[in-house]
Amino acid sequence: TKLTWGPYLWFYMLRAATSTLSVCDFLGEKIASVLGISTPKYQYAIDEYYRMKKEEEEEEEENRMSEEAERQYQQNKLQADSIVQSDQPETLVSSSFVNLNFEMEGDCEVIMESKQNPGSVPP
Repeated sequence: TKLTWGPYLWFYMLRAATSTLSVCDFLGEKIASVLGISTPKYQYAIDEYYRMKKEEEEEEEENRMSEEAERQYQQNKLQADSIVQSDQPETLVSSSFVNLNFEMEGDCEVIMESKQNPGSVPP
């Protein structure tokens, strides 16, 4: 009420323009979503890229953890071997050879005969 006609018209014109722009923006978004043009054209490719990247990172993490576990296992095995070796007394290696023959009761006579008669073949 205290404004002159110029600023008064300018204020209402600016207000009407911003309201019209807001309505057009709202309607434009709704029409675009109905027509399906609001999503990226190659969104499936983008999603596939990120999925593959995530799988690679998970695989690298799994490999890293596996290598770390293997390294830990080797260290534990070496420690266990060194403890076992230090606990056991050293033994002397003998050069004797033990010959074991496993014979069945029925074969005993055949073997004894073949030892006595080297020229004969057992039946």
